[in-house]
Amino acid sequence: MLLLSNPPADMPKMRRSWRVKVVVLCVLVAGYGAFVWSFTHKKPPVRMERVIIPAKVVSHVVKVPAAPPAPPVVMVAPPDIHLPVPSLAR
Repeated sequence: MLLLSNPPADMPKMRRSWRVKVVVLCVLVAGYGAFVWSFTHKKPPVRMERVIIPAKVVSHVVKVPAAPPAPPVVMVAPPDIHLPVPSLAR
């Protein structure tokens, strides 16, 4: 089968309302794509200036003593539970 550059003469045309919907949808998709592209490729504004912290403020190390050992855990047996036997008869 040969590929033709023109559609056949008996091919039905797309309805005007559907053409409008397709054009509007393509415009919305292109706008959304441009919006997302601008967000992903734009450098965010600098909201805070760089702060230089002196090294002597950071270099001060506080020694924390080790925590005392935890007390042993006592294992206690669970209490006995007596439930009535379920009845299957209705």
